[in-house]
Amino acid sequence: MPVKPNTQNINEELLDWGLSQSRIEEAPSELLFSLTRKMSQLGLEPGLVTACIRTPHPQLDMLVFRWRPLKTEEVPTTGTKSILGQRTSYREDGVQDIYYMVRGHTDEGIWKTSPFYRVLTTNTLLRVPLSPEPKNPPFPIIEDLIERGMTDYLVIPLKTERRVNMALSVATSRQGGFPQEFLNALDLFIPLLSLSAAIKVERIQFKEVLSAYIGKEPAELVFQGQIHRGDTISRESALGFIDLRGFTEASEKLPMAQFLEMVNTFFEYVHQAVTSGGGEILKFMGDAVLFFFPTNETPNETCDRALDAVKSLTEAIDDRNQKTDKHPLYFGCGLHYGTVLYGNIGTAARLDFTVMGQAVNLTSRLENLTGRIKESCLVSAEFAKLTKYPARFVGNFDLKGIKGTQQVYSPFE
Repeated sequence: MPVKPNTQNINEELLDWGLSQSRIEEAPSELLFSLTRKMSQLGLEPGLVTACIRTPHPQLDMLVFRWRPLKTEEVPTTGTKSILGQRTSYREDGVQDIYYMVRGHTDEGIWKTSPFYRVLTTNTLLRVPLSPEPKNPPFPIIEDLIERGMTDYLVIPLKTERRVNMALSVATSRQGGFPQEFLNALDLFIPLLSLSAAIKVERIQFKEVLSAYIGKEPAELVFQGQIHRGDTISRESALGFIDLRGFTEASEKLPMAQFLEMVNTFFEYVHQAVTSGGGEILKFMGDAVLFFFPTNETPNETCDRALDAVKSLTEAIDDRNQKTDKHPLYFGCGLHYGTVLYGNIGTAARLDFTVMGQAVNLTSRLENLTGRIKESCLVSAEFAKLTKYPARFVGNFDLKGIKGTQQVYSPFE
């Protein structure tokens, strides 16, 4: 049964919520849950709440947080091709979908015909009463809101630091729409909401930018405080080195723009294959990539996931080479399973978050060996023993900087 709105106290309740110490302490992902919980307590019956955040991220145009009641279907996203990833959280107090939108989304028609575009461009609050239904809906999403039984719709620009744009939309299913007392309270409430959002946007931006440069898990560790030089942990992982073959030749033959396009295309394929399998890219080094799959289950499953990623990469690049007349892509890959030191090295003024140890060296040497013996992928004896996939014995090799003769295998026939 809907809660009868306590209209006399809406202003006071919203101000108390905005001034609470909890706004500073809560995680960024809690903002919409907390806000909709307060709105529900006030009888405002939120039916769909969305926060759109544009930040100077090197890969993302924006982040979109969308809250909906537990039994409400997700808003369709078929009108865009820019979703890099999505994370959905189900809780008793609702569902939150987080969308990661790549660069280029703001050039799409779906963005330019959205109320968010209007509000962020004009920096003006927008209200669209939905009951009775408007004869000429001003935005495509209005029809979807009406079908969901929404009666009123607000889109509010929030003030953050100058390089960041953020707007919040709130749709209600309350009969009669938003009460006038709530609309009157917005003048005092929006600055507090903006301040709370700005703090969270700074945290989101810091973490997402870190992730773009050092990977998600390293960013999470840094975000949690693993920031000092020498602050490392020992970790068992499946490690991989992938190197783009023909790099030097291509750099000499191709125009610079085509050469950079080729390298970035290769890195895109590697990123897709590795991250889809739950791995992390730690470094792009010229024409090479260092990645790892941390052991969160058994070593066997970890090695299988790493090899699945390499097999997926091989298939994707083979398919690409067959469908295009552009410069073909070829690579060599080394895989090993072992213990690494994982964390910060460097100087007091400049740190690098990476993995170190003999396991890293062996992985690198295996990748170097692929070119010498004309194999696309080589794995260590330790890796071959752990993976479920059959491995073909290639031979015994002395590898530079590695003690003892190494048994080397190929995971491909």
